[in-house]
Amino acid sequence: MQAGFTLVEMAMVLMIMGILLSGVLVAVGDSNRSIRITQTRNQLQQIEEALYGFAQANGRLPCPATDTSNGIEDPAGGGACTVTHGLIPNVTLGIYGAINTDSMLLDAWQNPVRYSVSDATVTAGRAFTSVAGMSELFNDNDLGTLGSNLFNVCDDDVCTNTLINNSPAIILSMGDNWSSFSSDNETENAETTLGASAYEVSDDYFFVDTDYSEENFDDQIRWLSPHILFSRLIQAGQLP
Repeated sequence: MQAGFTLVEMAMVLMIMGILLSGVLVAVGDSNRSIRITQTRNQLQQIEEALYGFAQANGRLPCPATDTSNGIEDPAGGGACTVTHGLIPNVTLGIYGAINTDSMLLDAWQNPVRYSVSDATVTAGRAFTSVAGMSELFNDNDLGTLGSNLFNVCDDDVCTNTLINNSPAIILSMGDNWSSFSSDNETENAETTLGASAYEVSDDYFFVDTDYSEENFDDQIRWLSPHILFSRLIQAGQLP
């Protein structure tokens, strides 16, 4: 007659299986997180290229979408944008991907991708979201006079080191914890709400891009260079 497992032996087996299973779950979680980070990074790069492409075709950058504009820049046709800090106008840009019930383009965490565009003005109007404004800005070489209305990206919330201080537009994914910021750096990227909605967006001209940390900073950010923007517009014949 063969003896069966004792309760102690069964408990040991279950404990070992639990340890092995927890290790597998951690590995799967880490893998899923890495996939989402990579997918979002690629998505933001594609959006950046789409913005340059839109400017080449239209002679200006699009305005942000709002939570009620159904993925279309607001106002349609650009000019004086309804908001400086809003959401990617994915319909206007012709970008396809997962969207929510408000037609907002979602990142890999299923959160809306943010978009900010400078509200700097020149004599002809908005410098970056109108054709006349963009042309005047380039022809008069007025970029240096728009400093306070261009975006700064720093490596922390007190701007110890500046990565860029003259960006006309910012693209931002707020990561997995978009609605519960765990650090001052994340708070700097999202300090207010868009109108009466629950979609957090920034409220100033300073953003943070620093080392990834699951606990303290999981935002991902891209910014447009004014020099690349002008170069693309010249290549497309939108500027002399």
